[in-house]
Formats: sequence, C-alpha cells, structure tokens
Amino acid sequence: MKNQTYDSSNNYFTSQPSFKRFEYIYKKIKRFFMGIFSIFACTFIITLAVFVFYFNHLTQEAIHISDTKLRTELLTISSAEDINFHSKSILLEYEHSQNPLIVGPNEVSNNIIKALTSSEDSLYFKHNGILPKAIIRAIGQDIFNTDDSTGGSTITQQLVKNQMLTNEKTYSRKANELILALRAEKVLTKDEILYTYLNIVPFGRDKNGANITGIASASYSVFGKSSQNLNVAEAAYLVGMLQSPYLYTPYKIDGSLKRSNDIQIGLNRQHYVLKRMLVEGKISKKTFEQAEQYDIKANLMTK
Repeated sequence: MKNQTYDSSNNYFTSQPSFKRFEYIYKKIKRFFMGIFSIFACTFIITLAVFVFYFNHLTQEAIHISDTKLRTELLTISSAEDINFHSKSILLEYEHSQNPLIVGPNEVSNNIIKALTSSEDSLYFKHNGILPKAIIRAIGQDIFNTDDSTGGSTITQQLVKNQMLTNEKTYSRKANELILALRAEKVLTKDEILYTYLNIVPFGRDKNGANITGIASASYSVFGKSSQNLNVAEAAYLVGMLQSPYLYTPYKIDGSLKRSNDIQIGLNRQHYVLKRMLVEGKISKKTFEQAEQYDIKANLMTK
C-alpha cells in the first residue's frame, strides 16, 4: 500500500510541470484569440459607425422632405392636368380623369396586377417598401462586379426612382431610393403605389414608333383594346416589357414590326411571366397552357 501511495504521489508531482505548461499554452492561445476578436469587434463597430454616418449624409434630403410633398411628388403625372394630386382619394381621381390614358382600379384587368406582382415583386403586399435580401444580393453583385443582374428593386422603389430620382447608378441615388421607398409606404396605400406605377411606367414603342407610357396607352397601342379587357397572355406580354421596354417591344423605331427572332425575345419574357404567375398560384395549369398557346404576334397592332 505504501509503494502504491508513493507511486501515485510521484506521478502527481511528475505531471505538475506538464499541467502548468498546458495551462500556460492555453492562456496564450486564449489571449491571442481574444485579441483577434477585439480587433475584429472594434473594426466592425468603427466601420458600422462610418457607414451609418455616410448613409445619413447621403440621405439628408430624403429624410427631411415633408410627407405632403413626398406624397404629391410620387403621385404627380405630367399628362394629367385635371387631376387633384393633393386629393386623399387619388384612385377616384384617376378613374374620373378626362385623360383616357390615366386609369384606376376599375379600368385595369386583374390579370395585369397578377402578372406584375408575380414577376416583378412577388412579396409586394407583404413588404414595407424594400426587400433586405434582394438589396444584399445586389450589393454583392456590385462588389464582385458580376454581370448577372437579378434585380433588387420593389415596385415601390421603382415608383420612387421614376418619379423622384434618376437612373444613375450611384450609392447616393440608391441610398435615397431606399429611404424614400420606406417612407412612400407610409404616405401611400399599396393600391395607390400600384396604379400610379402602372400609369407612369414606360412600355417601349407603338406601331408609329412613338414612346408608350402607362398601361392604358400600352394596351391600346399594342393590342388595340382597353387595359380592362386584357387576357392573361396579353397581360403577361405587356408586363414582361417592363424589365427592358425597348428590348422587348415588338416595334422598331419606325413603328414597323421587328423580325420574328427579335419578337421571340419578348415572347420568351412573356413565358417567364406566365411561369411566375403559375408558381405564385395566380393562374391554374390549364390557364397557363391556354395562355402559352395564344398567338401574340397575330394580335399585335400594325400600320
């Protein structure tokens, strides 16, 4: 028993230097990683502070514009002099306008709304003006200079850009667009944003080579009918133009029809919109297949 006790004591004393060495190395490693963490934490806080200060500097005008002025600027349509843009019932103003190319909810086919929200902004009725994931993705594409642009703008952002900003690709413009989009959702209803957007957005050219603005003008100019009577296929075709109006328009600058191969580009885009409508549950499989069979080219307006 004494020998065993001695051996245990001997092992204990022999192992003490190893334990102390281990403890010394552990503390060294711990201090190293704590130092690295502190450096990263400080760098992150400083970077965040600089970013917030810079962002606030860029968006001073967007932050301080009054709600009344913001609402008026977002709603104003230059070709509609008879509309009171200060009205709290702007959608009724659109419907009662003497300008036949300004339309409200009762004058636009629901197929247009389904096509638009399915392909351009599927979370339109859920978000508050911006989509953080889309913005992060767009920033990543900008940082890595990738050509594959998947877009990051909501319908609200597009309205803001068209009505109050320019198309220049600067951080200042994008920062102001984000702030104004968030504020737009507070001063306008979802329907006010949606129908104002449809009244001011470009749709390419008509059969005379003239520029088309607004869904009513696009409906008459491309298919010779009112926006209220557009079927699913026609609605998807027109909404498909919004991403790049002059690429997807079926008309050349002189108003004549493009070659079949060039028109097919717009039809491919229409197929994408129809597919999105199907995926989002806006149309049935049967309606999708019927729309796919509809002869768009045969129904285009020509000289």
